[in-house]
Amino acid sequence: MTDKFYPLTFVGDTNISFLTKGQAIRKVQGSFEQRLKAKLEFSFSPASGSAQTFTIDLATASASLDYSALDTGFKESRNEPFTLFKNSKIYPKITFDLDQQLDTIASVVDQPPQNAQLIFDETPTPEGSPSARIQIKEGVNGQALDRVTIEKLVTDFLLTGKFRSQLPLKVTTPKITTNQMVKAKQALEAIVKEPLELVFGESSWVLDAKQLLTLLDLTKGENLLLDKDQTYIYLKSIAQEIDQEVQEGLFEFDPQTKRVSAFKPSQEGRKLDIDKSYQLLTETLTADSPKTITLPVNTVKPRIQTQDVNNLGIKELLGRGISNFAGSIPNRIYNIGLTASKINGVLVPPDEIFSFNQTVGDITAATGFKQAYVIKEGRTVLDDGGGVCQDSTTLFRAVLNAGLPVVKRTAHAYRVSYYEQGFPPGLDATVFYPSVDFQFKNDTPAHILIQAYTVGNTLYFDLYGTSDGRIVNLTKPIVTNQTPPPPELRQDDPTLPKGQVKQVDWAAWGANVSFKRTVTRNGQTLIDETWRSNFKPWQAVYLVGTKE
Repeated sequence: MTDKFYPLTFVGDTNISFLTKGQAIRKVQGSFEQRLKAKLEFSFSPASGSAQTFTIDLATASASLDYSALDTGFKESRNEPFTLFKNSKIYPKITFDLDQQLDTIASVVDQPPQNAQLIFDETPTPEGSPSARIQIKEGVNGQALDRVTIEKLVTDFLLTGKFRSQLPLKVTTPKITTNQMVKAKQALEAIVKEPLELVFGESSWVLDAKQLLTLLDLTKGENLLLDKDQTYIYLKSIAQEIDQEVQEGLFEFDPQTKRVSAFKPSQEGRKLDIDKSYQLLTETLTADSPKTITLPVNTVKPRIQTQDVNNLGIKELLGRGISNFAGSIPNRIYNIGLTASKINGVLVPPDEIFSFNQTVGDITAATGFKQAYVIKEGRTVLDDGGGVCQDSTTLFRAVLNAGLPVVKRTAHAYRVSYYEQGFPPGLDATVFYPSVDFQFKNDTPAHILIQAYTVGNTLYFDLYGTSDGRIVNLTKPIVTNQTPPPPELRQDDPTLPKGQVKQVDWAAWGANVSFKRTVTRNGQTLIDETWRSNFKPWQAVYLVGTKE
């Protein structure tokens, strides 16, 4: 018997005692194939109507039997001592596909559950005042085909030839039960009697039953809960009326009095705490307490209080930057002044980094900027904010002269004539919101006040603070590898009248420019750096009109 199954070994109802594995497989396969020809009929008796019968055709189920269980059963039986009269059951895995047939049955027998509902009705009373009526429509259980059970019944039939003909169903319960609705009804009736009032200062918002009904979420348990997403939307609508951005003051330094005054005072901000408001709202709805909530609003303090500005160590000029913009078109001049106004009066605390882009913000028509020429994607084109780099360049020069660390600076792609009016090349800094920024760090012991202003065609940036005795030495820029601009380029433009010529790019010599800056204090070197700019040669480009 070393190659045969022990006595009383069965696969389902098929006896494979004293058979070899090959013989057992053939015998089991014969029973299996015979049963695959069967059509199983399941009866269904609906609560109303006549009984129905559903047929499952096993021949179309693509059924197969995994005989590896016979190998496992054979080996396991050899690991145990032989015992007479002990049954051994082997259960091979059977796979089949009944999805399409079960879907057809389910389409007839499945009945979705019906959630309990709150019905809120307002009808006028004889006196003309509204009276709310809140009713509950009870939830109803549904039913669904029990696919797991019916697949087990089919598996058992294929192994034993027996099955239970009653179609297996399971009860499906509604997500929102009648018990949950009872609690919701109680809360809503309380709100009808006394609407919930949200209060901040002299403002108030009333949450009545109709509004509350839109905020309820009754799918998460027996306790009354607010739908968090919907309630946050509601609270954010209130926050729009409460919230107020903090306003940082803008200041100016008087060199005569050496005092700082505010031309735009700082102003506290405020912000509704929506998380805490949601918590208070939930607690109030479920508690027997007064139906009034004082909304939690946080005060946002400005970094610098106006009254403290003369205690920040702003008492002398640390460095000045100058540039000229003669010959600029009106829109460029406007943008230069607008940018300066956004930076003028800004305070930079000790150890903080000033960001040009963060301070000025997005540079678009929506933020007040006009179109002027900018360098963009290798071309000089009209775009919002042309001229802003005049400000970043001038601020760069002030920072250099003040001996402050430069954190980020990018040179222009080519030499721009505005930045060389009275100055050598290489003293420029470009910006492009939000990716290309100019940044510096205040590493002095006091705050730094930035003042930006124009006089005629000259732009000034002054940095005020407390000098710590640092001395700045800037070498004269060295210009090497100068290369002439390429020949001018003329391109046909069908949008311009024939014969009209419009210049859109200007010739500029290419060059490598470098200069050194050293900053010392009491004989100690704080900064020793070399600034390099690699300017491309630039060709003049003209558009020639071809429009007839």
